[in-house]
Amino acid sequence: MAVLAWRSCWLLWLMCVIAATEAVRWDKAPLPSLRQLAGNRLRRAIDISSCDKPPKPLQVPARQFNFQDETGQSIEIEWLGKDSKTMFVLCAYTADHNSVQYPSALWRSVNGGLYYSNDTGKLMKDVIRSDHGMLKSPADPRRAILIGVPVAAMPESRIFTTRNAGVTWQRSLTGFKLEKIVFHPSRPDLLLASAVASGSPPKQHLYLSIDFGTTWKVIIRDVFHFAWGSVRDSEKTIYASYGHVKDRVDRTLARSDDLAKHWTVILHDMRHFLISNKFVFASIGGKGFAPTRFLYVSERSGLNHTWLKCRTPFALKTGGYYVLDTHEDMAFVHLDMAGRGVGAIYTSDTQGVNYALSLRNHVHHEGRTDFYAVKSMRATYITTVSTTGQPGSELQSRITFNRGGRWHPLQATECSSQGSSCSLHVHGLVAIHKTSLHGVPGPLSVTHAHGLILAHGMVGEFSDPDKADVYVTKDGGYTWDKVLDGVHNYVIADLGKLLVAVPLDLNKDRLVDTLYYSLNYGQCWHSSTFSTVKWHFTGVLADPLSMGMEVTLWGYTPQDGVWQTVTMEFDRIVERKCTADDYETFTPHEHNTDDDEQTNEGCLLGKKESVKLVKVDVWCRQSKTVEEVQVTTSTCPCVRSDFECDYGYVLASDKCQKDSSVPANHSRAMQCSKRETQYKKSDGYRKVPGDTCKGGAAANLGKWTYKACLGRDLDDNLADVERNGKTKKSYAVTVLILLVATVAFIAGVVFCFRRRGFFRQGRIGSARYVPLPRQEPSDTEEEDADDTLLDVSNPPLKPSGKSPAANGQ
Repeated sequence: MAVLAWRSCWLLWLMCVIAATEAVRWDKAPLPSLRQLAGNRLRRAIDISSCDKPPKPLQVPARQFNFQDETGQSIEIEWLGKDSKTMFVLCAYTADHNSVQYPSALWRSVNGGLYYSNDTGKLMKDVIRSDHGMLKSPADPRRAILIGVPVAAMPESRIFTTRNAGVTWQRSLTGFKLEKIVFHPSRPDLLLASAVASGSPPKQHLYLSIDFGTTWKVIIRDVFHFAWGSVRDSEKTIYASYGHVKDRVDRTLARSDDLAKHWTVILHDMRHFLISNKFVFASIGGKGFAPTRFLYVSERSGLNHTWLKCRTPFALKTGGYYVLDTHEDMAFVHLDMAGRGVGAIYTSDTQGVNYALSLRNHVHHEGRTDFYAVKSMRATYITTVSTTGQPGSELQSRITFNRGGRWHPLQATECSSQGSSCSLHVHGLVAIHKTSLHGVPGPLSVTHAHGLILAHGMVGEFSDPDKADVYVTKDGGYTWDKVLDGVHNYVIADLGKLLVAVPLDLNKDRLVDTLYYSLNYGQCWHSSTFSTVKWHFTGVLADPLSMGMEVTLWGYTPQDGVWQTVTMEFDRIVERKCTADDYETFTPHEHNTDDDEQTNEGCLLGKKESVKLVKVDVWCRQSKTVEEVQVTTSTCPCVRSDFECDYGYVLASDKCQKDSSVPANHSRAMQCSKRETQYKKSDGYRKVPGDTCKGGAAANLGKWTYKACLGRDLDDNLADVERNGKTKKSYAVTVLILLVATVAFIAGVVFCFRRRGFFRQGRIGSARYVPLPRQEPSDTEEEDADDTLLDVSNPPLKPSGKSPAANGQ
């Protein structure tokens, strides 16, 4: 009993230490040491003297198409089929002041947008949603769904489905008022859908279709969230949380492995869950004014789920967990400090259990973050930090090239004469939302345009969100160059060789008639007029893979508001096709350096990649397909940069040292308290998840030492606390403390076991997560605004809509 009491005292002390350090650690801790980017010069440096191609300014051929009589408030565009040539345009109207809804219009092109045929008759004068009314299947590019708007005379939803890229459409009734549809990632016939049922407050039910929307059946009532299984589950796996609509914490998570024929409860008393790649996260938040929230991850074996508590330096009070990214066997998680808009990024191990500090003072504002995963450069991310960790403080951009192991300022060539404090600050969602730049695009990269990133930003010591110019990097973010003054809407085409930018005059309703283009990765820019009169510009699009040389501008005439497109045919001014001699080898991270400032010659996370790109000064037209864009790889020896700090350690003076905010022996106590016979003692390092290095000078880092769990482990911790605190108590006081602590401990155990479901089926867990891409939270989720998850995916391909006045309404 005495040992039990001592252990309870130690646990109470640990909670006090955590609470005391939680509020101050963000401001006092310095930013991680910045890697010296010695030798980080542009591999293809900008040389204005080489801007002699084309030999003279060329007017790019342009084809204009008018959508006759189409003056709808918005349009949605989607590519169907496997050749990126079939396009659909949905013109939708919003209800006018008399609540009159006008039929939608549908147009189809089979030549990449040069000409459209009117397929409106296939909609039978129906009204399609003006926002996300057209959805494309990720499992079959020939399939799509149009979602109709319920009307008073027919409260159930109508949908139109196509299985042949829009050649034919089938109309069907769902039997319920549809909220959203979730496609199966690999089986096109399978659909999940949520529907709002009548009642007060309204409830949400979950439906399943196994024939691509022809028939539906309800599978769970009073559902909150749902998802198809992770990559580790079977194709028939469904997850869903359900419970009373007013209860935010006592929700139940169930899983079915046979398309909802049978359900297994795997978790009680949870708030939310997330399925993201291989990870299944869940979160539990206690009741009360300042509930403690914990993040759990599931480790599945057969039909059983074991919920492992994610090990972070402290439990989170009233803030939130936000999963930012889960690619390549690791997770980026933002831990938010409630009400401050600032937190920290932690990165996980391959299991998603142990989390180490990656970046302090990370900005998260009203459900938005500047965290951006670069598609054109492996292991590269960009985000924004607060200089002091306080609301309203100055903002700065940071970039990492090794999945959060180190973060650096962005290096701009303009800063070479402005001192070491100068860097580039990229405008992401946070800056754009809070300023007059609303509607300006954020960073842009595409998978096959290796090393290329376009972004709006400014240089200086701090970010000025009201000022923005266009910058480009061709080496994956190591060095940036300013290429255009002011804000633009931009697009990447021809595997990055072709860049197109349209100036945005935010004060003149985007009236434009001229664009700028570059045919050598942004090194040289030329102008071309695309219209004889200025028109309202709404967006610019390239093909989905950014491989072609046709770019389409969207807008409408200021006189009558009729939608128009202008397709710029850049392939007609570049006649010669590229040959093998026109290519050179590009090695990503070629100028990356290790901790000794020695070049790694392109090795990063154990891998060296290379790809063939057209030379900057070559004037030719590519004709590659996706299969022809080959990336060669080789394995590298291990160096220090292949490892990051383990849980309980932080980077200081280029070494992983114990985190002072984590009590001594905390890791040992957590492992041994689970009745383990051994615990793993870390050397402070762990290999970055997904790193494939072998051998090398740093091969001995990240090794575990197994130690025996002794019966006095927790007692020793308590003794250390008392010695460090220099406390001296009389025997009577000690006995009293033991008695009180014993009673409190037993009561706490009973409460926790009853509260968290150890006396029920399933084991506990907890977490927060990223929402499905391109989906907005439903009305039933508004009560959990503090739990809204971050969507860091790119926005859908949808030009901006008109204001009501543009349509004369």
